[in-house]
Amino acid sequence: MQIRILVVDDELSLCKTLEIILKKEGYGVVTTQLGVTALSLIYEQDFNVIFTDLNLPDISGLEIITEAKRRIPSPQVILITAFASIETAVDAIKRGAYDYLTKPLSPDKVRVTTKRAIEKLTLTEQVDHLRQEVSQCFGFDNMVGKSQCMYELRKTILYAAKSAGSVVITGESGTGKELVARAIHYNSNRKENSFVPVNCAAIAKELIESELFGYVRGAFTGALRDKVGFIELSSGGSLFLDEIGETTPDFQVKLLRVIQNGEFNRVGESSYRKVDARYIAATNKDLKKAIADASFREDLYYRLNVINIHLPPLRQRREDIPLLAVHFINKYRQKYPDKNVTDLTPEAAEALINHDFPGNVRELENAIEHALVFGHGDKVTVDTLPATFRDRRDMATTAVPNAGPKVSLKPLKMAKYEFERGFIIEALKENECNISKAARLLDIHRQNLQLKIKEFDIDVDSLKQEKS
Repeated sequence: MQIRILVVDDELSLCKTLEIILKKEGYGVVTTQLGVTALSLIYEQDFNVIFTDLNLPDISGLEIITEAKRRIPSPQVILITAFASIETAVDAIKRGAYDYLTKPLSPDKVRVTTKRAIEKLTLTEQVDHLRQEVSQCFGFDNMVGKSQCMYELRKTILYAAKSAGSVVITGESGTGKELVARAIHYNSNRKENSFVPVNCAAIAKELIESELFGYVRGAFTGALRDKVGFIELSSGGSLFLDEIGETTPDFQVKLLRVIQNGEFNRVGESSYRKVDARYIAATNKDLKKAIADASFREDLYYRLNVINIHLPPLRQRREDIPLLAVHFINKYRQKYPDKNVTDLTPEAAEALINHDFPGNVRELENAIEHALVFGHGDKVTVDTLPATFRDRRDMATTAVPNAGPKVSLKPLKMAKYEFERGFIIEALKENECNISKAARLLDIHRQNLQLKIKEFDIDVDSLKQEKS
């Protein structure tokens, strides 16, 4: 993409000089001597960098800064003035200018300032892109499932995100406790600041205090420099304490003080530091039982447990399994682009639904990746799933009385899901993936069909590739 630059100055010679300098650097340059013409160009075209004189014949350069910031997402505006002053600079920066240059202009200064402005523009775009990706990754749309418990979970996460209270997330291993913690953070007013995850079980008990609180040089043997702890890193954001039940009562006392008073001191330091963090803890242990066993402090439990979120095991929301499976198929097709798997066979779906998933969502995700690695067709089959799923092929097949041949019974929700999803896919294929035509064939509104496509996680682009 070529960088486009607009130069606005009432001196024709300066416009020409800047045009020559900037074009030699490979930039596209447009010049004008009038402010109103510049505004018209800004409304009609996109510019990455704008040079504007402060005193134009018709309007002020400060007005151009204001209009440019309103019209263009991230313009880098550089003010040109013959009468530099602190007041002018402050006003220009307040209105969104990147920098200002004084006349007479130095060619080297112009080149360097332009290069830095473009670097800032690129960095801003990258940050915006990353924020968008993070928002999508940890948004509610990424929490797959349409069961009642998933509906309640999304609602609870929304309330938790809007509040400032501490959170305790409970549930079996593999249910997605960190995913929920991240969803709370990235949908809260702290999302611009750090989310700091700490696995308490992975840190040796004798080291957890120094890792969480940090330490100063000379605090103990081996402390050769000051170290910032996880608590300090999370200030302004959220601290996620995974496996909080694995910590010792001695450490819990110190953590309680931080949560209560918002202050701590590094190991070996006498003065206290202030910290403003949101605390989210998670555990697969029964903390009330741990309190009874005196391995977890009751006062810390109630300080953390302002909001409690319990994640149900996957076996308690079996109707979500097919949706999750398709979600992971689409995810791992990006990792394995040579695979053209888009769906799973009814037999594979049934095998997944009948499995108890002691490893929960993590186990399902691993099973789908296994199926893509070992599969060769366009669907996940029972044969491509791990052996633990294939060993259950002899699940009972019940004959329906007076209904002719034997059929494999399954939950009604699963049968309805398979039929509706397959029916929509066939309608899309029949109409060359034209959503409007498919909607007319199905006699539903186009918007409703789009919602269905999203609900069933149907990859329309993949269907188009199959047709071609």
